[in-house]
Amino acid sequence: MTQPSTRAAARGLRSGDLLAGTRVVELSSRPSGAYAGRLLAALGASVTRFGPPLDMAATGRTAELADRWLHEGKAQPDFNASLAPESLVHGADVVLVETDSGDARWRERASKLVTAAAQLATPPVVVHLAGAVVDGETIPSDSLTTAAWSAVSWSIGNADMAPLSLPFDIADFQAGVYAAAAGLAALLADPDSRDLRSVEVAGRDVLAYYVGMITANFLPYERPWTRDGARPPGSAGVYPASIFRCQDGHVVLMCRNQREWHLLLEAMGNPAWSRDEKFADPRVVARLHADEADAHLEPWIRAHTIDELMEIGREKGLAVAPIRSMREALEEEQFAFRDFLAEHPDGVRAATVPWHLHEPAADTTGPRPWPVTGTAHEPARLLQGLRVLDLSWVWSGPLTTSVLGDLGADVIKVEHAGHLDTGRLRGKARRDGVEVEGPEHEATPYFNQMNHGKRSITVDMKDERGRALLLDLVQHCDVVVENMRPGALSRLGLTYADFAERNPSVVMLSMSMGGQEGPLRTMKGYAGIMAAMSGLESLIGYDEHNIVGSLSPALGDPNAAGHALTVLLAALIRRRRSGRGSWIDLSQIEALLCVLPAPIAQGQIEANIPVPANTHPRFAPHGHFPCKGGDRWIALSVRDEQWPAFVAAASDAPFAADPRWSDSGERLRSRPELEAAIAHWTSGHDRDELVETLLEADIPAAPVASFEDMSRSPWAKERELTVRVPHKYLGDTDVYVVPWKFGGRTGGRAAPAPLLGADTDDVLEELLAVDPRRIEQLRADGVLR
Repeated sequence: MTQPSTRAAARGLRSGDLLAGTRVVELSSRPSGAYAGRLLAALGASVTRFGPPLDMAATGRTAELADRWLHEGKAQPDFNASLAPESLVHGADVVLVETDSGDARWRERASKLVTAAAQLATPPVVVHLAGAVVDGETIPSDSLTTAAWSAVSWSIGNADMAPLSLPFDIADFQAGVYAAAAGLAALLADPDSRDLRSVEVAGRDVLAYYVGMITANFLPYERPWTRDGARPPGSAGVYPASIFRCQDGHVVLMCRNQREWHLLLEAMGNPAWSRDEKFADPRVVARLHADEADAHLEPWIRAHTIDELMEIGREKGLAVAPIRSMREALEEEQFAFRDFLAEHPDGVRAATVPWHLHEPAADTTGPRPWPVTGTAHEPARLLQGLRVLDLSWVWSGPLTTSVLGDLGADVIKVEHAGHLDTGRLRGKARRDGVEVEGPEHEATPYFNQMNHGKRSITVDMKDERGRALLLDLVQHCDVVVENMRPGALSRLGLTYADFAERNPSVVMLSMSMGGQEGPLRTMKGYAGIMAAMSGLESLIGYDEHNIVGSLSPALGDPNAAGHALTVLLAALIRRRRSGRGSWIDLSQIEALLCVLPAPIAQGQIEANIPVPANTHPRFAPHGHFPCKGGDRWIALSVRDEQWPAFVAAASDAPFAADPRWSDSGERLRSRPELEAAIAHWTSGHDRDELVETLLEADIPAAPVASFEDMSRSPWAKERELTVRVPHKYLGDTDVYVVPWKFGGRTGGRAAPAPLLGADTDDVLEELLAVDPRRIEQLRADGVLR
């Protein structure tokens, strides 16, 4: 069955239909709260926003355009102090509360509103969104410091230079998208328990969650989590993975398995050097011979143009993409094909939403296996009874389903011995230079992290009998998730139309690079490819001549998962109301562009966007500064109103006595001189003592933490970011779980990833009543191996 026939069997569905009738009150002062509200508004909720002007990394026309985009579709009445707080929240389904950057008077009024919401007979879901929380209290923070605390910044940059942060408030946007999803999870579950309707999301926790997941691909394999320029340490496990210079620019080129490495060598003509045994396994190359391999690979890449390399990628099925500027990224034909960018009357384009929605063409409803009971009394059971068929692999899809599993859903992961999740193929864990015992596809920490708490079945979907079993299972599932390249499932006769015919209430989520249709529909890629295509990589470096990108934190995957969770949970809320399922066609590249509204605007009104390199366009100082000891850094962010407090805290520094710096304009104009003087001062201080001093002065500051700093910190322990799980081959190990708190308690399923096919018999007998003798026959025939 081809993709067009799938589209013919479904009809379009408006994004605004999913949360129609849902009322949201938003209290926001930063992009995190505003973006959470924007997502809910785009899904059809009626959003009323109260708050001061947003504190964001943009000025002038760029700030106006970003602000307009963030508040599109919202009502913004005056926050009239004479109105009773209960009148503002009466009838609200969700209240978003983010007050990090408001003044004391505004925070007090916001606090009264939240108190009023909690006292209602049936309280709304209240999502408390903050940068960083300790013992239930927020601490001074912003995008720069949350990225530093979480160990994201530690991994970006050159080894002999200052670490780099995520620019343009990206850290805030990540907190916002996960806050929207958390609020919808509580709204969907509709718990009777009042405390479970109080949700807390901290940006620092969200980014630490990202790091905890991706470092499962580094540290257990004895690859460090640190800065290594444009190439992640150890090529993130499989060679190559880096930014390379080509004839007319730069490209990201990535191979993530043996097959892709051999295809790259084939494209190069299988050169003589590649026949050396040390280059046979790309995992060994990554660990031991990457520099030598670069010496062979780089001249070949430099001899080709971007277009030539892209054509090779398409022909061979390799992940390759150009490093695009924001202006270049916006001209991608795929975005025009999908109507992703909307043009305003002033001629400036802006992102819409990163998904297309469809529903069954026939006006039918199907079985609804998961009735919402509201009886959950703990976060890990909020979604108990929801059943998910997981056809995804690597990170973005498995992360999406992992979050559902952490909240109690039954996630059934489908693989086959001939088509494993490549997350199983990253190699065995290593301890003291020796691989652990056990099968390679089981003794892998990366797979254990991404798939903890799931059940595993093996089904050959290429066999007609396996296809029939899968369709039978869909009748008993609420959700199907897949992130294969478009067309992969349809070639097997497994499309949304097939699933909806069996179960019109099923919600299917497809997460591809560029979307199910259009010029990029067959493009292969990973997070680094998304970042290159979106323009993000061009913004991360020390200057335009020293771009290092963000291949280590691989932001594209968890960012896509956050957007996927948001729209998926909204679709399930609609299903609860109407009984109707839907198909979500999500573009992961578009999802990344959605968290870049300021660069999208600036790229259209200015010829070039300067590489921020830790700076802020509105104030100084802002960046990473050296402290006493080797490679120890403090993240420091001083807004204009905080300058007197900063000078008082730095009274022993020569710059504190210089009257020039009392002028905010002079601080911006002479930023390099000022920040050099501050760096001289910080270099004589202990990092952690200085952080404590500045936080006490209400100034955002943080250690630029390594993974070890973050994971061993008191705050990480207090926030319960991990659970300990037993694994047959890895032993007792920590896995990171969804970083949301409901009533002050953390979700998270304390179970390891399943062994391959461990649950096949149980699932088929329990859900389909398949006779054990037939199961054995199917296994003997290779259908269930």
